[in-house]
Amino acid sequence: MEVISTIVQLVGGAVLTTLALAVSLYYTKPAYIIYFFQRLNTWRAGCTIKYVKVGEQQFAYLERGRRSKNQPSLLLIHGFGDIKESFCEMIMHLPKNLHLISIDLPGHGDTSIKAKANLSIEAIAANLHQFVGVIGLDRGPLHVLGHSMGSGLAGCYAALYPGEVSLLTMTGPTGIKPAVKSLVFEKIDQGNKYLLVPETVEQAEEMFNICLYNKSLIPPKQLLKGYVDYYMRPHVSFFKELFDAILEQEDVLTPLLGKITAPTQVIWGRHEQVLHISCVDVIKKEMTAPLQVDIIEDCGHTVPLETPQKAASLILNFRDKFAKKQNKS
Repeated sequence: MEVISTIVQLVGGAVLTTLALAVSLYYTKPAYIIYFFQRLNTWRAGCTIKYVKVGEQQFAYLERGRRSKNQPSLLLIHGFGDIKESFCEMIMHLPKNLHLISIDLPGHGDTSIKAKANLSIEAIAANLHQFVGVIGLDRGPLHVLGHSMGSGLAGCYAALYPGEVSLLTMTGPTGIKPAVKSLVFEKIDQGNKYLLVPETVEQAEEMFNICLYNKSLIPPKQLLKGYVDYYMRPHVSFFKELFDAILEQEDVLTPLLGKITAPTQVIWGRHEQVLHISCVDVIKKEMTAPLQVDIIEDCGHTVPLETPQKAASLILNFRDKFAKKQNKS
């Protein structure tokens, strides 16, 4: 009994020490808490972090499952200023036997970028094309899914490399100039150009308030500080340069929509304030490929985070509908 008592005391002491450390980090180094939960979500999603050399550049990505001849692999492309782990919540609602890859785009997360890199959509798509070839995603059917900037890139990729894309899903893609300006672009016109590159807690709070319809998902101020310290400050200069390039290519996807041949799914949050929902009308007008449009109620810009289960359900419905048709043909 004395041995058991000693073990219990040791375990209890370890738990208290861990809790004390967690509390200390929360207030002194909140970026560590952000990093911890990022790794925890990767584990919960059943993904493995991998690295691959593409020319002189190292890419980081998450992978789960194995390639299959019966269903397309899924390539996930995150949005501006985000990372590969941003899809983890949604991945948890996808079948475990579905082969998927979530990439860190150049200059994001753990993927490097060359100094003075070409930030045109064609150059980034070519870079992505190299990555796809190196890891062998071009050896079988491929479903490309992007969010926001990653969604605009996914659409451009499908147009520029139509033979490699079997299915395409775009959630709130950039690169389309709608008839109605969104709240973000109104603020940009008013002089708040780098609204999506927050450098302070207050700026991060404003950004999340615009991006999220569900305000309960906005992190507390201490975690917002961790977010700014971990995600933003190390990359501020690059993110501003990239955002300038995005603004210069504001309508880059529109003329390419007619070149997309893969069955395409477009997902939009009803309460989107970053990219106006009227972009859907442009897509419907310009696209000739089979098109499925899904509007999610009570959702803002960050579809994979706000409604991960609903988004996963819609994606699987789209895959079942069009992948089966392709298999029959």
